Amino acid sequence: MSMKRVGFIGMGNMGAALASRLIGNVSLTVFDKNIETLDSWHGLGVTVARDLRELSLGCEIVFTCLPTSNDVVSVILGENGLSKYLTPGSLIVDMTSGDPTVTRNLSKKISAHNIELVDAPVSGGPRGAREGTIAIIVGGSDRQFERVQQILKFISDNIIHAGILGSGHSIKLGNNLLNLICRIGTFEVVSMLVKEGVEPSLAVSIIQKSSGRNYATEVTLPDNILSGKMNQGFSTALMEKDSSLALQIGVRHELDMMLGKAAHTILKRTISEYGSAADISSVANYFENETGARIQPRKEV
Repeated sequence: MSMKRVGFIGMGNMGAALASRLIGNVSLTVFDKNIETLDSWHGLGVTVARDLRELSLGCEIVFTCLPTSNDVVSVILGENGLSKYLTPGSLIVDMTSGDPTVTRNLSKKISAHNIELVDAPVSGGPRGAREGTIAIIVGGSDRQFERVQQILKFISDNIIHAGILGSGHSIKLGNNLLNLICRIGTFEVVSMLVKEGVEPSLAVSIIQKSSGRNYATEVTLPDNILSGKMNQGFSTALMEKDSSLALQIGVRHELDMMLGKAAHTILKRTISEYGSAADISSVANYFENETGARIQPRKEV
């Protein structure tokens, strides 16, 4: 029995990690507008497409993992986009951290081509993607979930049906805003404790065993800050995009979102100082400069 033909668009930091899990499990075709990104995929048992038309040939399921929902719209509806080439009944699985409103509007437009769309953003970072533990949050009908689950299980067993189309994106945005709030709160408290004379790694390890534990104490600080690596593989620009979209959902429902706004303000200050291309770990630099509390290990001269 032949393997299902699957396309994957967006071979960036996250997309490449997700797509690598599909190698050998499906007949995989990959594409990225940055052709150089595709060089490393030759010889891996996958087809490297030259354009969207070539990727679409024979693929009934196509994944997208792109920076923004506008990029997804361009890939699907733009000149020589997927909607021109996919056969009726095809399904697009959008793993972008996207805007649920844009996703729902896009689904209505491509339904005229008899093309379906589900959102399936992920949480857990490139490491979780590579290790097959990443959470995949799916928005779509029960039938669509059953259809896509057969492919998603090759990426991770941690697959959750969040509800109707757009629910995955909404939850992912809320999750990332909460991640930012916890990150900011943790750096604030750890900075205070360092000023009190507590060694930063000891402060983090104790909090991690206490009721204040969160992703920042479990992963962010030990793996990326206290180690001195300062590279979590997620830019301040992407966090700003996700947290802004989450706050827009709050505005739509007339919610104040005081903590979200406060965390977003500090993120904007970090971007102003270190740039939108900086890794999200640069928030630690912001707190060090503001408080004078050293959290990172001191570099040896």
